[in-house]
Amino acid sequence: MLLRIVEENIQNEFPSLQYSMNESNDTLIIKGPNDRVGNIEIEDDLEEIIVMVGNFTHWHAACYDQTISKDERDKQVSSEIIDFLRDLFSNKLILWGSHQTSGGFYNIDLALNEQDSPCEPSEVEQYFWSGEKYS
Repeated sequence: MLLRIVEENIQNEFPSLQYSMNESNDTLIIKGPNDRVGNIEIEDDLEEIIVMVGNFTHWHAACYDQTISKDERDKQVSSEIIDFLRDLFSNKLILWGSHQTSGGFYNIDLALNEQDSPCEPSEVEQYFWSGEKYS
């Protein structure tokens, strides 16, 4: 199960991180800092991992490169998730929007100008993982 590899890497990279598993053991849940930000849910969908990013959005982590082994594909997927979590926990990602409308995240370290930004702070609330509002 791909989620087991992701879980092992999370334990290695973030040894003090507390998380839980759902009843069917196919979703790892990292409790968010508050209700507005929400939780991170990492769900094993057999062929890919679906990462629910709090109350904002979700994304799919997968590798379909058939020229490499399944083990290598799984390592690439896990590495992508660990990189995301590292940026998220260090407040490099801005979370915006919602699942009900549209939402997403972007890296604050990237050189964005007003035309590139997915939204203006006055249009929609934006948050860091720490729970602080970004403006």
